[in-house]
Amino acid sequence: MRPLEQIQREFFAALQMPLRGSSRRSTHLPPTDEGHSTEFLTKAEELMAGGENLSPAERLELYHRQYWFRVLESVAEDFPHLRRMAGEQKFWEMLEAYLQAYPSGSFTLRHLGRSVAKFISGWQGLDPTQRLWFAALAELEYAAMEVFEAEEREPLAANQLGSAELELQPHVRLIEIPVAADRCMSASKFEPTDEITTHVAVWRGPKGAHQVRLDPTEFILLERLRRGGKLADLFAEPVEPEPTPEEVQQWFSEWQSRGWITTRGSEVIEIKAGDEEDWRGVDKMGSQAVAMDE
Repeated sequence: MRPLEQIQREFFAALQMPLRGSSRRSTHLPPTDEGHSTEFLTKAEELMAGGENLSPAERLELYHRQYWFRVLESVAEDFPHLRRMAGEQKFWEMLEAYLQAYPSGSFTLRHLGRSVAKFISGWQGLDPTQRLWFAALAELEYAAMEVFEAEEREPLAANQLGSAELELQPHVRLIEIPVAADRCMSASKFEPTDEITTHVAVWRGPKGAHQVRLDPTEFILLERLRRGGKLADLFAEPVEPEPTPEEVQQWFSEWQSRGWITTRGSEVIEIKAGDEEDWRGVDKMGSQAVAMDE
């Protein structure tokens, strides 16, 4: 008799085979006339027992389609702006190709979309312009979910700015992308503009995830703040273009008002869902945060 662990691996591998037949017609995936592969049917005979009403293949298909329905829904909910920019047909074609290249490997769906940007950047189903823009947009959308898992520490007190060892809050993501994909968040259709390096910060704040575009010099200073150090350390090396004192003052004021600055070694704030208003944004991760076996 085969070990249980081996049977479980084979069963899960069968679930990840391409979706076919009537189950596929219940999704948004492009239609196909292909039926289940010989490998799928063979595995069904090996793994499932038939019954009065269902054959082994039909029984395996019940689990198979529930797996696919769940992962498709999860990733689609995580990338609504990408879906709008790509259009329905291209989005679902892309999503199916992604899930075959990067199938679920966890009992939860929390990080299922972590490689979407990487996949898009090399997927030949898109033209070079689409690959560039859609990958950047996917990186921004995934960051908007990722920030909910990061720690938050006690914010910096104003009177500590000149003396404390400063750090950037762990939940602040600093992103450099080759195009202005942040504009796609509010666009109704995909209209690429000139390619320009764009700097964006994504963080957890009141009522969910927030993002803001950054000045290139501001981005450099925030990267230094990420490494940590005294206030003087941020300006130990010159930056180009050199900011004015007024710009620096404004940036620090904005960083502090957003709660981005903390001190090295400060205590982690324990936030429970429902305790703070800013955790209402976790709803966006609803499809990810539920274990597959529930």
